Amino acid sequence: MFQWFNKNEKEVIASIYPTNITINKPGMSHLESAYAAMLGVDEEEKLVAIKPLTKDEYDSKVYTPGCLFILSGGKTYTRVSSTEFVNRIAAVIPYDFKNGMKKYLCHYDAKEGILVIDLKKEV
Repeated sequence: MFQWFNKNEKEVIASIYPTNITINKPGMSHLESAYAAMLGVDEEEKLVAIKPLTKDEYDSKVYTPGCLFILSGGKTYTRVSSTEFVNRIAAVIPYDFKNGMKKYLCHYDAKEGILVIDLKKEV
């Protein structure tokens, strides 16, 4: 059976560099109202979670300040910077991102409200 190609369906990709994680334009829709994010890792399943937070959530003082990361970016990407977190990911894979960036498929978990990077699905 044919599966018809749709040029509007783009994969969400996370590029991991030594100092940051960059989400491509298709993934930005899940982070568009976010000011900051919380980062998590499931070492057993090799998954990374990015939980978007609005400016109000960031300012609410509900979350520990050391757990919050300000998002940055442009028209075609969103970035969260943390060398320490990338080093944690590097230990899970294992890989030294100083040897070059890697790209992984992502999906949005609507139930949890998180963008999930699957470290088992390198692009």
